[in-house]
Parts: sequence; C-alpha cells; structure tokens
Amino acid sequence: MMKGVGMKILIIFTICVLVFAGCTTVESQKMRAERDQLLKNYEDLREENSELKVKDRITDTLLGKWKFLSLEMAESGVTQEVAEAKAALYALELRNLTLEFFEEKGIYHYRGKKGGTEVFGQWTVITIRYGDEPFPFIRFIRRTGPELEKLLFAATEDGRALGLSSAPGWDAARDMSISVTPDRLYLTMHGKMQSGPAGWVQSGGVRCYFERVEK
Repeated sequence: MMKGVGMKILIIFTICVLVFAGCTTVESQKMRAERDQLLKNYEDLREENSELKVKDRITDTLLGKWKFLSLEMAESGVTQEVAEAKAALYALELRNLTLEFFEEKGIYHYRGKKGGTEVFGQWTVITIRYGDEPFPFIRFIRRTGPELEKLLFAATEDGRALGLSSAPGWDAARDMSISVTPDRLYLTMHGKMQSGPAGWVQSGGVRCYFERVEK
C-alpha cells in the first residue's frame, strides 16, 4: 500500500517537474525573443540616427554661396588622358559659375549662374549605405534652366559625363555624391563605391570643386 502511494507521489512530482520545465523553456524562449527584438529596434534606431546626423551635417554646412574652382578626373583607366583634356577645356567654361543653396519655408532650394545661364530648383541630401557606413549623395530637382548634371559635367542625355563612355571604376548612378567642409564643396558624378582595406571608398568619376563665397 505504502509502495503504491509512494509511486503515485513520484509520478505526480515528475509531472510537476516536467510542467515547470516546460513553462520555464517557453518563458525562456519568450524572453529571448523579446530581447532579440529590443536589440533589433536599438540597432535600427542607431542606424536611423546615424543617417540623420549625416544628412543634417551636410545640409547645414552646404547652405550658402559657392564659387567654382576646378573640374578634375579621378582615375578612369584607358580614357584618363582624353578625360583630363576634356575636363580642362570644360572647366574654362565654368570659371564664372556660382551656386547658392538656401532654405525657404522648410524647403531647400538652389540657384546658380554661369554667364547668361541661370538655374533654379530644389535639392535634398540622401544617404546610401555601403557596409555599415551611410554615404551622402545629393539629389537635384530642376525648376528652371538646365539640369545640374549637364551644367556641371556636360552630361549627355544618357548620363555620360563630358560625353565620355563608361570606364573602369565608373558606374551609372545619376545622383551626385557630396562632400562638404566649411570652405570647400566637392560634387562627384559617376564615382564607383568599392570596398578596400580601410572600408568603402569612392573611386573614379568626375569631381567638381567649389569654394565658399564669404558674405
């Protein structure tokens, strides 16, 4: 009799242990899932803030008036000498070019002048992520005058800067990459993003330099 009672107690105890273990496993999985989701939300927020900081820094620094300095070719393979000659000739046409970036009623505008040619439109800074880093590009929306790709880089209808055919190290991206400091502005068309020992870098393309015009 005692042996039967002991066996029942053992069975009940075993069932309780299994139920508790099952609950613990389910609870543990739930906690792990919640933790993973929190980590993901944190990473998403960190990346978003990182991109917003890049956009805000570029936007704030870009505001103001800029004067054209030079046009140069980054390394572009077999077309290098031809490209450099074309860039040098076209730079002469841009020597009186000025661009101004300003904000009005929460909208960012640009206007520019080169001789009798005037341009006006809107612009926005975007980021494209390569690896873990957001890289800034600028997108222009023309209102009047020629598109800036045509004005700055003599781009053809099919997007070839200076009318040159594609070359190694170039891609067909229409957005210009942008880099800006308090006194220098760099706009690059057709730069190709490549991964190297120091991370992602831009190579190739046509680069337009400006200096800030002090008021």
